[in-house]
Amino acid sequence: MELLVVKDRRIEYDGSAIRSHWAYRNFGLLGNSLVVFRGGCNVKIEEMVDIEDLRLHNEIKSDDMVHYIIEVFDLVNTLFASTLQKLFIAKLCEVLNEYGIKTERKGDDIYVNGKKLSISIATISPVSVKIHIGINVEAKGVPEGVDAIGLRELGITDIEEFMERTGKAIVEEFNKVKKDSLKVRWVQ
Repeated sequence: MELLVVKDRRIEYDGSAIRSHWAYRNFGLLGNSLVVFRGGCNVKIEEMVDIEDLRLHNEIKSDDMVHYIIEVFDLVNTLFASTLQKLFIAKLCEVLNEYGIKTERKGDDIYVNGKKLSISIATISPVSVKIHIGINVEAKGVPEGVDAIGLRELGITDIEEFMERTGKAIVEEFNKVKKDSLKVRWVQ
C-alpha cells in the first residue's frame, strides 16, 4: 500500500473522495493507497454512503479534521471493507494510546472520555474497497447534539507529525496483513 501525506495544502472533504480511483485521479497513486490530508468536512447529501445517516438526515461535518482515504483492490466485498475499517480504527486507537490518550472504540468510531473523536465509513465500488476516516483536530463546526473532542484538546499539537505517524502505522498494518496472508498454505 502506497502512502501519501498531503502537507502543502488543505483539502475539503465533501464525500466525493470515497469514489474509486480518487487517489489515482488526484495524485497519480495507482493501486492500494492511503492518502492522509487535513481540511474541513461537510458531506453533501448526494455523496452520503451510510443509508442510516441519509434516513435520519444526519449531518456529517467538522471545521478541521485529519482525513484518511484508503483504497484497496485485493478483494471487493463489503464484509472485507468493514473489517479493514475496524482494523484501521483499532490501529489508530493504539497510536493514540502511544500518545498517552485512553480511547474507546465503539464500532467504527473512536471516543475519548465519552466524546466522539472520529467519523468513518467503509464501502465498495465495482473495483475496490473504499474507506474514509476523519479525526477532529478541534471539535468545532460539528453537528448540533454531537459531543465531540479534537486532537488539540487532547494535547496533540503537531498535527503533521500525527498525520505521518498514523499514516505509516495504517500502511504497516495493512502490509503485514497482506504478507501474512501470502505465507500460509491452504489445507486439504
